[in-house]
Amino acid sequence: MRITSHAVLLAAASMLGFTVPASAAPVITSIGADLSASPYTFTTQGSRFTFGFNGQLFAGPITISTANGGEVNTIFGEPTTNFTDGRGGPVTFGPGMNYGAFAGPTVIRFSNGGNFIGLRAVTGSGTFYGFAYTTDNVLNSIGFEDVADTAITATTAAGAVPEPASWALMIAGIGLVGGAMRRRTAVRTTVRYA
Repeated sequence: MRITSHAVLLAAASMLGFTVPASAAPVITSIGADLSASPYTFTTQGSRFTFGFNGQLFAGPITISTANGGEVNTIFGEPTTNFTDGRGGPVTFGPGMNYGAFAGPTVIRFSNGGNFIGLRAVTGSGTFYGFAYTTDNVLNSIGFEDVADTAITATTAAGAVPEPASWALMIAGIGLVGGAMRRRTAVRTTVRYA
C-alpha cells in the first residue's frame, strides 16, 4: 500500500478538526520566594496579594495583605491555613467559605510547616478562587482557577499536562515523519579504499 503525502496531510487535518477544546484548568505557578529576605507581591485578575515574614516562626511566620478585591480564607475573622499533610482529604477552596480583605500586613496564625492558604480575587466578571502553598518562610507556589466562580483543589505540585490539541499535533507530526521516511527511496552508499 502506497501512502501519498496528500493522504497523510488529509489525515492530519481531519485529526486536528476533531480535537476537543481543552477544559478549564487551574493555573499553578512555582514561586520559591524566601519571604524572610523580602515580601512577595503578585496581582491576578486585578487583585493584589502581598506575602511577608514577621520572624516569629512559632506564632505564625507569614503575613498577608490584600487590595483591589483580593481576599484570603478566614476563620473567626482572621487569615487561616490548611495543612498539606492530607488531614481530612484534599483541600478545596471555593464558594461557601469565609474570606476577608486585609489592608495591612496581618499574621497568618499556624503558618509554620507546609500549608495551603485560600485566596480569591473578586472582580466585576466573577470570583476567581486560588491558593498559596507555603513552607515556613517560603512561598512555594500559587494557583488560581481560570474560570470564574469555580472551586479549586490545592496541590503542592505544579505539573504540566498537555492539552488534547497538543497531543493531536504531536501525533500528526509523528505520522508525517513516518510517512516521509517510508516514502524515501533507499540510497546505496559504497566505500572504496584506494
